[in-house]
Formats: sequence, structure tokens, C-alpha cells
Amino acid sequence: MKDDISPRLTAMRDALVSEVASTRTAPGPRRRPTRGTVVAVAVAFLAGGALTGGLTAAALPGNDPDAAVETMLSTTARYMVEEVDHGAALGTPTFRTAHGDSSTTLTHRPTGADRVVVAWACTDGDAPSVEVAGEPVVGGVCGRGDAAADRIGWGTAAVPTSGDATVTVGAGDADRYALWVSWARSPKIAAASAQQQAETADGVVTLDEYRTAFNRLAACQAQAGQPMGEVPLLWYADGIWNSDGHGAGPWYSYALPSTATDVFDTQCFPREFADVDALWQAEHPEPDEPSPAAG
Repeated sequence: MKDDISPRLTAMRDALVSEVASTRTAPGPRRRPTRGTVVAVAVAFLAGGALTGGLTAAALPGNDPDAAVETMLSTTARYMVEEVDHGAALGTPTFRTAHGDSSTTLTHRPTGADRVVVAWACTDGDAPSVEVAGEPVVGGVCGRGDAAADRIGWGTAAVPTSGDATVTVGAGDADRYALWVSWARSPKIAAASAQQQAETADGVVTLDEYRTAFNRLAACQAQAGQPMGEVPLLWYADGIWNSDGHGAGPWYSYALPSTATDVFDTQCFPREFADVDALWQAEHPEPDEPSPAAG
């Protein structure tokens, strides 16, 4: 089946962005959404198009249950690859329904493709095992009676620099599933700057280094036209966050709008702050209570 990017799929993506943004917690980087979050929104949109009874019911014009599953898998895989990882799904995807063992070979590798993205759904029976070029792809466990979000698996896998890529599925003869496969391109993630490397070289981050690295992150975001706004430095004591220097911490407390994550995730955060932040938070574990920026 051809995987066109329809207005309905575009609307689902917009809803997913809003849903993920609403679950953002701070301090720290943007939280990666689970497949449950993605599928929950996809199911809601499919329900608006007449989906009843989960993955096996008719959902789209023409009363075609396979079309509903294909849309859900396409939405899940494309969103996670493009909106979350900031890579790209390339070429023409392959979709099929099957039972038992099967294999699918992607040919005609597009320029820049260095990965394969796979999404699958259990429509009846137990979860299949999925491999790309002989390497397992970790996905969800599914079975009869599970919620839709628990019946979706997805993942990406590196592939050789040239040639075809084969996806193999192992399943029992009675286990039915749907499989969506596409070429993909990895995102380009910036390397740590010389300043950040110097700050983390001794395996310890001081408060001055933490502040300096965050200031570089904020400056990078502002230069890219995605400013972070005023970001407080907060401490925590006796159940209360404060900016007076009392208690555990401190941590920078910030949230990002859903439209300002690409530069943050692939450029500014990894280049200027990620390693410093990881060391700082390992030495200063955050309390379980959400910070003011999480609201």
C-alpha cells in the first residue's frame, strides 16, 4: 500500500506534538514520549474516523481494518523518527499483514538512508520477534485483550552503507500481525563543544561550570531563533522550591514549546549542556516533586 501523508496523518502529528508537550517535566531535557503516548493519540484520531474495537475493527472509509492499522503504524513510526529523533523516513514504505514467519526486503535505498524503521502490530495472538539484518529490534509484548498501545512495537536499526536490507519476523503459524517498514536517515547530532569537554574532563562539574554551560545552551537557542526565555535556578527544601539558595540543588528549571525542540535536541543541548547536565544531576539527584516549570 502507498503511504501518503494525508491531512488526517498531519493532524495526528500536530496532536501528538501537543500531547507530548503537555507531559513535559523539568528540570532536564525534553522527555521522550512512549509508544503508548503516540498510539493513544493515533487511536483517538482513528476513533474519530469510526474506529471501534481496537486494531481489528474497520476504521477508515471503505471499512478496511488493514488501512486503520497501516495508518496507526505509519503515524507511530514517522512521528518517533521525525518529530522525536529528528531524523527522516525515506523512500516508499512497505506494509503487509501476515502470520507465521516472514521476511521483507527493502530495495532501492534512497540517498542518505543509514537505518531502517520498523513498526508492527499484533492483530491476533502473541508478539512476533523482529530482526533487521539479523539484529533484534526491541518492541512491545502484545496479546489478546491488551490495549491498543500495548499491541504496537516499533524500532530503528542501523544497516550497511550500501545494498538492500531484510526484515525478518518470527511468529507462530496462528499469530497474525501487521508490519510497516521504511528506510530512514539518522539525525545529525552535534558533538560536545571544546568548552563542555573541558568542563567534564575530570568527571566532576562545579556549580560555576553548570551555570556557564547552561548560559551557552541558552545563547545557542537564542541565536537559532528559539529562545528559552527566563530560566530560574532553583533549590529544594522542605517540600518547597526556592531561588534563595536553600536546600538541595540547584537545578535549572525550564520547559520548551513543542515547536522549539529540533535545534535543542540535535544542536544546542548536546553541544553545550548534555554531558555537564548528566554529571551534575548524577551528583545532585532531583526530588520526585515536579518543579514549577512542569506545570
